[in-house]
Amino acid sequence: MSSPGDQKAHFVGVADDKPAVVVIDDVSKTSNLITLDEATNKRLLRKIDWKLMPVLCFTYALQYYDKATMSQAAIFGLRTDLGLEDGLKYSWATLIFSIGYIVGTYPISLLAQRYPPRIVCTTICLIWAIITLCTAACTSFGGLLANRFALGLIEAGVSPIFMLVVGLWYTHSEQVSRSSWWYSFSGGSLLISPPINYGLGSISSGSLNSWQYMYLFAGGVTLIWGVSLWWIFPDSPQHAKGFSEEEHQLLLERVRQNNAGMENKNVKMYQVREALLDYHLWSILIMSTVSTTGSGVISSFGSIIFNGMGFSVYNSLLLNIPIGAMALICILGSGMLGRNVPGSRLYIVAGSCLPVILGCALLAGRITGFYLLNFFSSAWVQCIGLGTSNVAGYTKKAVYAAGTFIGYSLGNIIGPLMFDAKYAPRYDEGFIGVMICFVICIFVALCLRWKLARENASRDREYGAPELSHGLEDLTDRENKSFRYNL
Repeated sequence: MSSPGDQKAHFVGVADDKPAVVVIDDVSKTSNLITLDEATNKRLLRKIDWKLMPVLCFTYALQYYDKATMSQAAIFGLRTDLGLEDGLKYSWATLIFSIGYIVGTYPISLLAQRYPPRIVCTTICLIWAIITLCTAACTSFGGLLANRFALGLIEAGVSPIFMLVVGLWYTHSEQVSRSSWWYSFSGGSLLISPPINYGLGSISSGSLNSWQYMYLFAGGVTLIWGVSLWWIFPDSPQHAKGFSEEEHQLLLERVRQNNAGMENKNVKMYQVREALLDYHLWSILIMSTVSTTGSGVISSFGSIIFNGMGFSVYNSLLLNIPIGAMALICILGSGMLGRNVPGSRLYIVAGSCLPVILGCALLAGRITGFYLLNFFSSAWVQCIGLGTSNVAGYTKKAVYAAGTFIGYSLGNIIGPLMFDAKYAPRYDEGFIGVMICFVICIFVALCLRWKLARENASRDREYGAPELSHGLEDLTDRENKSFRYNL
């Protein structure tokens, strides 16, 4: 007779919304036979969404609010007051944030592996609120550079932490759509920031300029939210409050099918090396870089370009609202397609580049062309999803998450540098540069898809169909031969 430790229990999991059998080698680790049928899975997924998504979405909206405020404050006296109207000074004031982001990405991402994401994210939010409040005190170009670098340095951990959290809580088939939810609030932020800053820009009394009120408001709201994160940011699936013991076991079973391992507090250097030598990481980094040159243009130069087209200061501010609506449509549409159309993710990246290229070609002072640039977000949100669902091993996943957002930062550096003030008001040369970046993105996306498809086919031939016995072990996608790459 076998001992209890030798017994095996069969659990029903859900993969791509279809039941799948999961085998637990040690039945002593769970007290009852647990069946995760489709109805139970949907109920649990709905509970996860309500606990996790509002927190991630609103936090990211606040982070993007600051970036939008820079562009909007620029036409309300910030450039004049701080001497940013010559050459690339304004461009440097925007891109220095991304340099700080690059410097901070890996250290803070590793902190988020070593300590609970709730503690790290709460601390980040409180510090960035204080830095945002201090922006209103800047009186020179040098002071603004130091402030923006510090802001980028501390905010660097937010998005990679969100990628890790999504990877811990959701199955591969759910990750792109959930990443699109929280990232879509960059567009949601652009829907609300113009009306708010329109009102703040109308303040003519007091000793402060209107752009300073904008930063005091943004910092104050962020500070209040940062305090609340201590209580509302969920812990890992194993320890999160609000779930029963049975539900904690079901949470683990849901993500076992990812074959990507669970949370691990130890930084494994061999996984770091494996990630840095992986062509897949560098392909995602390149796609992230070239696709987010569009982000750098929209977030930093939107109001300035509208003003250069002949619109008034206030109308230039309000013309940012359709940008927010376009971003919501592009991001959520991309996430929905990525989940519902198998094998489409890298095709979506390539296809999303075409409207951007068309927009650059039409941007002879035409507002329609500028709005088409928002399709960059359809490509970029797929890069976020690929950075979580196409890699296994907790340390390696952290490296991928950080690398993805280093690419994001590089794109937000390159984009503004292509828009020298001497090209104003049309900036034709800058838009030609953006067009070239998106041609590169198409090429890399299609090459990566071909390479990963060959890898999947090779594993099917050599190892057979994937199985889930190593699903919760901290193995990389190279070590776990049952791992299959999303295309």
